[in-house]
Amino acid sequence: MKPALALAVVAALLPAVAGAASVRSVTAPAVVSALAFEGGRVAYATGFSAGDCNRVFVWNLATRGVSKLGRKTHCEQTSTGNAVESVSIAGTRVLWVHYAGGNLREWSLWTATTSLPSPSRVAAVTRDVDAPAPIVIGPGESTKQGDLLPYAVDRRVVALRANGSRRFTWTAPGRVTALAAAGGALGVASAGGVVTVLDAAGRVERTETFTGEVSTVRLAGAAVLAQVGRRLVLRQGAARSWLLPAGARPEHANARDAFYAAGGQLRRLRLANGALRVLGLGSRLRVDETRFASTAGRRVVVQALPSG
Repeated sequence: MKPALALAVVAALLPAVAGAASVRSVTAPAVVSALAFEGGRVAYATGFSAGDCNRVFVWNLATRGVSKLGRKTHCEQTSTGNAVESVSIAGTRVLWVHYAGGNLREWSLWTATTSLPSPSRVAAVTRDVDAPAPIVIGPGESTKQGDLLPYAVDRRVVALRANGSRRFTWTAPGRVTALAAAGGALGVASAGGVVTVLDAAGRVERTETFTGEVSTVRLAGAAVLAQVGRRLVLRQGAARSWLLPAGARPEHANARDAFYAAGGQLRRLRLANGALRVLGLGSRLRVDETRFASTAGRRVVVQALPSG
C-alpha cells in the first residue's frame, strides 16, 4: 500500500463519550459522492476540488492510512454532469462507475487496487442522458466463502475475485437494475421486478418476482430485501413491507436489520418488529459486521453499531 497521503485528509481517533464506542474520521478534499465499506477498508469517491475531480480513496482502518487511486477520466464540467456514481470494494480491489456527458452520457467502469493504483477500464457504454444506467455495481465482500465483487453491463453479470480474475459470468433475464453480494451469494435485480439469487459459482438458487421495478436489492440472511418505489419488501416465507421516507434508499441489510439514509438521518430498521432507530446524521452509510461508515459533506466517519 502507498503511504498515507499528505493532503487535505486527516485521520484521527476521536475521544469517545461515556458509554459510546470509539469514532474514527477522515476529511476528504471534496464532497463525498460514493461510499463502500468491507473487510476493514472504506472506499470513497469525491467530486470536484481545487485541481482535481472524481478521485477514489481507500482508507485502511488497521493502519489508518489513506491511499489515493489513479484517475483516467477528465475534469471537464459537462452540461449533464461528470461524477463517480458508485463505488464497491472487496479486499484491496475497488470498482467504480463514472459518467460524463451532455445529451449523450458516457458511462465507464474502472478498477484498481491499493498496491496497483493506476486504474484499468473494464467497460464503456454511451447512452441517452435519460436512459437508465447501463453499468451497475453492487456491494462486494471477502469472506471465508471467497471474495466477490459484482458488476453488470445491461444483462451481463460478472463476479470478480479480489485479484481481478473472473469468478463467474451470468446473463440476467432483463437489464440489471441492482446487485448485492452477501454470505457467498449474489442478488441480481433485473427489469420486470425479478430478483435472482446466485450461489458462489453463479448457479441459480432461487427467483423472486416483485410487483414493480426493483431499484435496490440486498440479501438479508436467507431473505431477499428489495426496494420497489418507496416500499421496502422482505421476502422470506410470507412477505413483509415498510413504506420508506421520500428519497430513502436501503444501504445494507443482514438477517436482523436494514439500514438506510433519509432526510439527513442514518436509520436502522429492525426486521423482526419494524422498530426504527436513528444512528446519527449523514447522507450515506455502509455496514461491515459490527461497525458502520457514514458520510456528511467531506467527512467520512466509522463507528460501532449500537447493540440495542
